[in-house]
Amino acid sequence: MIRTERLDLVVLTRAFLERAAVGEERPDLGFVDPEDFLAGADDVVRLRLEQLAVEPALEPWLLRAIVLRESRVAVGFCTFHDAPDERGIVELGYEIVPAYRRRGFARETARAMAAWAAHHGARVLRASVSPDNVGSLALVEGEGFVRVGEQVDEVDGLEYVFEKPLGLTGA
Repeated sequence: MIRTERLDLVVLTRAFLERAAVGEERPDLGFVDPEDFLAGADDVVRLRLEQLAVEPALEPWLLRAIVLRESRVAVGFCTFHDAPDERGIVELGYEIVPAYRRRGFARETARAMAAWAAHHGARVLRASVSPDNVGSLALVEGEGFVRVGEQVDEVDGLEYVFEKPLGLTGA
């Protein structure tokens, strides 16, 4: 688990994801989910399950619930797309449920995930952001990411690609 000032970033186990993928009751990982934090993320869950089937050791790099420590409520999820590549690049993704946006949870999550990744060997953090995602654009620009290009994602369409070098603090 990764802990921040207000949040616990809880690894979603393979068993949890398998049950979520088929709509079954999920194992208790120590939080409640009144907002259905994985709603609309079926493609992400399936992709991460495919990765875990090939390489189970990826589990800590993949999906985590973003949980408010005080209430134990899941308010979103975060993920790396994979372990760092041969150049040390790791890509971050996150989603905060609408009822909990604009409270700094995404920024707090991104900082904690960056620090964790740096501590585990990543050298560069990447983020791909839709040009119309004002909140995420503000986050990456405010955290010192630099736009290095753009790409067209099969699911999400046009995305700007940002990168940020990591030190041991994640900064």
